[in-house]
Amino acid sequence: MSLDYVISADSHIIEPLDLWEKALGKKWGDKVPRVVDRYDGIPGNYYFFGYDYLDLGVVEPEDAADSTEESSAMDPELADKVNRSNQDPALRLELMEMDGVQAEIVNSTFALLCMRIEHPQLVQDVCRVYNDWIVEYCSHDPKRLLASGMLPPDDVDWAVAELERLAKKDVRTVFIYTDVKPHMPPYRDPYYDRLWAAAADLDIPVTIHIVAGRIRDPFTIIHDHERGDVARLWLELFSDAGPILANEFIFGGIFDRHPKLKLILGEYEICWLPWFLFRTQQLQGAVANSLKVTPVKKSVQEYLHTQVWHSFVDDKFADRAFDVAGATQVMWGSDFPHPRNTFPHSHEVLNRVLANVDDETRANVVGLNCARLFNMEVPAPARAAAE
Repeated sequence: MSLDYVISADSHIIEPLDLWEKALGKKWGDKVPRVVDRYDGIPGNYYFFGYDYLDLGVVEPEDAADSTEESSAMDPELADKVNRSNQDPALRLELMEMDGVQAEIVNSTFALLCMRIEHPQLVQDVCRVYNDWIVEYCSHDPKRLLASGMLPPDDVDWAVAELERLAKKDVRTVFIYTDVKPHMPPYRDPYYDRLWAAAADLDIPVTIHIVAGRIRDPFTIIHDHERGDVARLWLELFSDAGPILANEFIFGGIFDRHPKLKLILGEYEICWLPWFLFRTQQLQGAVANSLKVTPVKKSVQEYLHTQVWHSFVDDKFADRAFDVAGATQVMWGSDFPHPRNTFPHSHEVLNRVLANVDDETRANVVGLNCARLFNMEVPAPARAAAE
């Protein structure tokens, strides 16, 4: 089926390798994120994120496929364009046209991994440098390239001030830690209420995304002797949002105190949601009294259908979870330009994974839900197609 209006709610960008070294090298020295030629005695081409390391070969473009299938190498000329588009927004727009994508939410790559840095001030500095850079990049065409910002919430005064600064620059969403760090109070603590209130008042959704939490990204594994943990890390990485959503935002009372707050769960797909709903309904049912669960104002599903949005890439079981997630709460994202992204065959992948979905839901999921969430202009024909 033809997909007339497609927006990627979760695309990415590979930051300049010297972005933070240029801006912060004098202040932070060897703690700054940068390219290094050695990891634990192993020579190579690595990126140091202030905590983890990555073999830079991992971020080379891959061809599109369902992520349960093997990808093939991208044509070298096209791969070169993909790499150059990280610095050239005009070229990125050309690639979007090739892929049939009208607009993208542009999220970080390296800054996401920098969220695991242990020093709060360094994380703040890294994120502020990134925020200024991504705003400048997306300013080339802000109606088609929508910037997201990074917002470590250790210091709520800093976080609220940065959020207000980014709102003036038309940043559309901000990424917080997936989970708090050991030195921080839990998100349900009133300490963060000013941040949630500011995000709600400014109508800027807060995003929790994979790799911005405590779970190590398995792509950062370099030593062969560590690869025995890949399966565990892979499953944990895509499972770490559910406990935070339930414990902090729903049963922790954040949504009740801030009913206009919008939360995006980025790149977790949605096939896990039926299990999540079943187990959280138990906490409002038979086991609530015995576990002395603090009552909340709504059912879990009501929170899901009004305050939570999800992005997915190629979840082949997505059509089994739309009723749980709410068909207006799910947004497709290409994950461009990462390995497992759908470029340059996004329409083929979407038609495959949404084959059993009705036309209205399909139109909403591939573009209109994202447009409504971020107050984007939608062409009249696209609106009509979903009616």
